[in-house]
Amino acid sequence: MVKATLYLPPSTFSLIVELGPSLLTVVKPQMQKPLTWTDPKTGLEWQYESPGKMTWYEAQEYAASLSLEGKKDWRIPTLAELESLLDRKKERSDGRPPMREEVPFGDNLSYWSSTTFERRTKSAWIVMFDGAYVLSYYKINPYYVRCVRG
Repeated sequence: MVKATLYLPPSTFSLIVELGPSLLTVVKPQMQKPLTWTDPKTGLEWQYESPGKMTWYEAQEYAASLSLEGKKDWRIPTLAELESLLDRKKERSDGRPPMREEVPFGDNLSYWSSTTFERRTKSAWIVMFDGAYVLSYYKINPYYVRCVRG
């Protein structure tokens, strides 16, 4: 008996199948998370999963070495690019804007931007999606990173 994995476009679903002498049996369907998401509003392509927390300096190195779907031109998003994920026309019950509805990774984490704080170059801007706050923190602090290209 031969086992094989069949990947079906758009690479979000696969089947593990067993091929017998006269029989094809589906053993286990598996949902796969996409590696990237393209924002229909901005055209930017975003890394779907965050690799976790790291310093701003580590995030820069990570982005420079990242390769997803054969693409290697990844970078840390600017402050404006991170803010573009918010829906400023809507308000949550606390008065702050939520993530846009079409953004598939609507987590409530704090992400590094590539934008350095002008008055304190050892700091950079982060966006805290749990409250739509924009704050500057020292680059040696660990926060999440999600790379972008385009």
